Amino acid sequence: MTDTKTVYSYHPQTGEYLGVTIADRSPLDIEEVWLLPAHSTELQPPETDKHEAAVFKGASWAIAVDWRAVKLWSVDTMQPVQARLGDTPESLKATEQPPPPFGLWRAGRWVVDEVAQRAAVVTLTGAEIAARRALADAAVVPLQDATDLGIATSAETALLTAWRRYRVELSRVPAQQGYPSDINWPQKPA
Repeated sequence: MTDTKTVYSYHPQTGEYLGVTIADRSPLDIEEVWLLPAHSTELQPPETDKHEAAVFKGASWAIAVDWRAVKLWSVDTMQPVQARLGDTPESLKATEQPPPPFGLWRAGRWVVDEVAQRAAVVTLTGAEIAARRALADAAVVPLQDATDLGIATSAETALLTAWRRYRVELSRVPAQQGYPSDINWPQKPA
C-alpha cells in the first residue's frame, strides 16, 4: 500500500492541463481515501496534437484548440495578435505570415501597398530635403548679413554663392528622374 498517488492538475480558470502532481493518502481514513490537491483529478488527460491543449471541464477532459504559442498577425491592422485558449487564426482574422512594410491582406496572402509605400518614401524624402534646406538657410543668413553690410570677405562671398547654389539644387531634387527613391543629392558646400 503506497502513501501517494499520481493525479493531474489543471488551471483553476481555464481548466488547462498543467502537469502531474501527487495526492496523499488521508491519515484519518482506514480505507483508500486520497486527498487531492485543489484543481486536480485522477482522470488522465488525453494526448494532444499540435495547436491543441487538454482542458478539464466539469468532470472530464476535453481537447481545445491552442494557438497561444504561435505569433499571429491581424490581417486588418498588421499588428501582432495574442490568441487565447480556444482561439483560431480564423476566429481572430489573423495569419502566421508576418506582414511586410505597407502590407495589405489580399486573397489569403500579404501584398505590398505600392501607393502607400511611395507616399511614405515621398514624405521621408521631403523631410530630408527640409532638413538639408534648414541647414543651408542657417549657413546663408550670416553670410548674407556680411554681404549686405559690405563687410564680406571674398571667401565669404564665394561661400554664400555656394550655399545659394546648394539651396537651388535642393529645390530641384523632386524634378529628378528617379525621385523619390533614387536621388542624386547635391554636394553640401565645405
